[in-house]
Formats: sequence, structure tokens, C-alpha cells
Amino acid sequence: MTTLISPQLQQLFDSQAGCWGCKDEQSNFIYANQTYTNLVGLCRKEDIAGMTDLDVPCGTAESAHLFRAQDREVIQRGERLRILDIHRFSDKQWRSFIFTKTPLRDHAQRTIGTIFHGMELNSRELLELGALLSKITCSVGEHGLLAMPTSYIIGQHPAGKKLSQRQEEVLFLLLRGRSARQIAQALGIATRTVEWHQETLKAKFSASNKSELIDNAIAQGYLNVLPPGLSKRSLSIVLRE
Repeated sequence: MTTLISPQLQQLFDSQAGCWGCKDEQSNFIYANQTYTNLVGLCRKEDIAGMTDLDVPCGTAESAHLFRAQDREVIQRGERLRILDIHRFSDKQWRSFIFTKTPLRDHAQRTIGTIFHGMELNSRELLELGALLSKITCSVGEHGLLAMPTSYIIGQHPAGKKLSQRQEEVLFLLLRGRSARQIAQALGIATRTVEWHQETLKAKFSASNKSELIDNAIAQGYLNVLPPGLSKRSLSIVLRE
């Protein structure tokens, strides 16, 4: 049975700017405003009730497992999360949003789900997120992989090295603890291709192994760089306060 919310909360969602909605404890949609339902490709906001992120007819379905893990963290910890979401939405355009997820509570203050709110980033290339991304976690299934840059800039090479777009993306994910297999899944390439890029990166950073590559890249400021190519790839990244 679908959880119900009050007409007052529905009215609040409908009257506020941006994307608003809520889900139950199993990450099933309870309600969403017209802005959000249009974004994910549904004609009527009533149609989303009972659906999951896997069911929506747009590119966000690729990250449904990440959304579910984020919802679970909000419910278990009782704290809000802020998330950078980059996806191809129903208009077939790549768009970037900051979503905030908070606990949904009943009258007895029991957590019964999550409330989400999304605002679009107006910069097409996300040129500078700066202090907003002072701490960043990439959610991978059940795991949270933490990295903590002091500032965060799009597409600069702090050490002056020339890296290809794919090398930038592989390095970005390596610095967040992902294995070659996980990187291959995220980028849609073969694991062997990732391993070949790692070897090339070792040479460019004068590293004899993966750990040394990571240490050298962090020392040279690459923890602070988000590759521009990732703004054209489904991505859901938790922003830590």
C-alpha cells in the first residue's frame, strides 16, 4: 500500500520552486510536483506514485541503485544529504542539479521515508563549484568512498600535465577508491582498457604502482579536479558538509 502524505505537504511541494517530492522507506515515490515529473518524462504528477527510480523513463534510471543507497543513509542516520546529480533527462539533454534529501517524518516524528528537493545548476560546464564541493563522496552500491579536497575546480590540470579525457576520468575515480572493474562499469569500457589507462597514468606521474600514482596525483592537486567529460555522464555524488 502506498504511503500517503497530507494535502498541506503536497501543496507545499507544488508551490515551491524547483523539483520537490518524497519517497517511502523502500524508495517508492509517494508524491512529486509537476516540475519533477516533467523532468523525468511523466505527463501527470499522479503517475509517479508507487514507481521507483528504475521505472522512470529517462537516464536517471541508470543511477537508481545509488539513489536507493542515499535514501537508506538519510533514513538510517536521520540527517540530510546534498547530492550533485548529472544525468540525461527526458528532454535528452545532459543537465546538472543539486538535490537535497531529508528525512520524511510522521506526526509521531518517526522516519517513514525521504523528502527530496532539486535545483538546477545554470552553468552548462559547471565551471567552478568551489567550496560547495569541499568534501565529496562517490556512492558505489553499499560503499561510501571518501575524498576531501580543499577546493574543487572543473577541468584544470594543476601540475600542467596533459591528460586525455578518458585518463582524467579514470584518475578521478581512482582517487575515490574505485577498482578497475568499478571504473569500467561506471565509464562503460572494458576493465583491460582501464588497466591500460592506469599504466599510462603511472608513467605520467612517475609512479611504480597504483598507491604511488594516487599519492603523487593527490600531491599535485588532482584531488581537486572534476573532469569536464563527467558532465556528460550519469553521475550521483554525495556532497559532505
